[in-house]
Amino acid sequence: MENEGVERIKELFSKYAIYIFIGLSIIVLILLFLPRKEKTNDTPSVLTLTLKGNKNVSIQKDELYMDAGYFAYDTKEGDLTSRVITEGYVNAGVVGSYRLRYYVINSAGKTAEAYRTVNVIADLSDLKVEIDYEPKTLTNQDVTITLKVSGEGYDFVLGPDDDVYKTSNITYKAIKNDEYLFSIKRKDGNIIEKIVKVDNIDKKSPTGSCKGIITNNETKITVTASDESGISKYVYTLNNKNYNSTANSYTLKEIARNPVVTIYDKASNYTLINCVVADNSWPTKTGKLGASTTPKYYYAGLSAEGLEYNLYYPDDLDLTKKNPLVVFLHGYGVSKISSIESTNFGKNMKEGRFKGAIFLTPKCGDTKPNWRGCSKNLINLIDYIAKKYNVDTHRISITGHSDGGAGTYIVVSLYPDKFSAAAIVAGAPGVVSVDNLKKTKMVVFYGSKDHNYTNGTREAESLQKKGVNLKLYVESGINHDQIPKVAYEDYNVIEWLISQSK
Repeated sequence: MENEGVERIKELFSKYAIYIFIGLSIIVLILLFLPRKEKTNDTPSVLTLTLKGNKNVSIQKDELYMDAGYFAYDTKEGDLTSRVITEGYVNAGVVGSYRLRYYVINSAGKTAEAYRTVNVIADLSDLKVEIDYEPKTLTNQDVTITLKVSGEGYDFVLGPDDDVYKTSNITYKAIKNDEYLFSIKRKDGNIIEKIVKVDNIDKKSPTGSCKGIITNNETKITVTASDESGISKYVYTLNNKNYNSTANSYTLKEIARNPVVTIYDKASNYTLINCVVADNSWPTKTGKLGASTTPKYYYAGLSAEGLEYNLYYPDDLDLTKKNPLVVFLHGYGVSKISSIESTNFGKNMKEGRFKGAIFLTPKCGDTKPNWRGCSKNLINLIDYIAKKYNVDTHRISITGHSDGGAGTYIVVSLYPDKFSAAAIVAGAPGVVSVDNLKKTKMVVFYGSKDHNYTNGTREAESLQKKGVNLKLYVESGINHDQIPKVAYEDYNVIEWLISQSK
């Protein structure tokens, strides 16, 4: 019989299995999609009210009572000090004990309270307390609080940091703006509180930014600054000279590269800011060039990029900082890398008369350079030098004379995003992408007796009309070989190239 029952159950399960499966599936789906009760944080908030100072203090009759204060905090609502209510009063003209009640109520209706007793004592002649602080004027230093206590009733002093003092002369350094409480304990058990409010400390330096604009023979600097105690003055450092002013702008009637402003607040804190300068100037004829120095000079031989090159930078150039790079492209007749040293640019470079940058002079071709063909290797070399010598890639400029001037046109056109500025000196005209040249600020020099003068000036004027940011300089009576000396020595072309940024 038992076997028959088992078989019967198996028969029923087999017959109705599909229905059982469907029923169970429906139950699972219902359970999955039943709305779930959101978990809520029902933990009640904790509300506290803490008294500053002592809960039992004393004052002499007719002395003004100064309450040490309190602090209220709720773990959900935060700082509730402003909502604290005080009940009770102290009648300093009547000897006795006065009880003060402090309480605060949070948004949930919960209350926290605290109590303080103030004793008005008729006679404190056996205790003398003097308290003062210096300086009282605005300062960026610590404030010194001095407390002198004398008399037979004196026991000890509890300082703001809960340090115990038993001496009669106490010196305390206040390092920030705050209320500083000193509790003087009498031998009879009464506690006298003295509170010093320090609010004249400002150790925070001013903040700000500086912008400048350079136009021909003029530099205008504008500063935006702020400070909690106010700004007292600005010191503008322009061309290694300092100019003091209470105004947030200054105009110098000369070109000033790399201006710096020091902002001082009324507490004598200061901040030094390097100005971001928009240089709208062009080279000017100064007629002077720096004195010779002993430069660091390298003949590097054949580089991994397939070009020989010379490299120079002044002894005083800090290679830990980002420095500009000036690239010079030579012209016709350079059969050896050493021949670049005989050019005007190479001579001044090697003598250390060019300053403020790293100078690179690559060689292309045996006699007549093909800068279009060398352009890719040149860019690879520039990238290599930039990485090795910590070059500011926003201030890579390029210049060249004769075929090197034409090469400058070509390289800037092929790599328009590489260079911040270009100086073409007596460059032969050629076919270039005008749109690409529009990205780089350019100057072009020709002598009136230069064989490239007519076609070169015509090309420069055509580029100007097509929107290229270019200025043309023509020197009367100067020939092809003389113009580099004029451009690189009489004009501040090198300084101008170094100052430009993209």
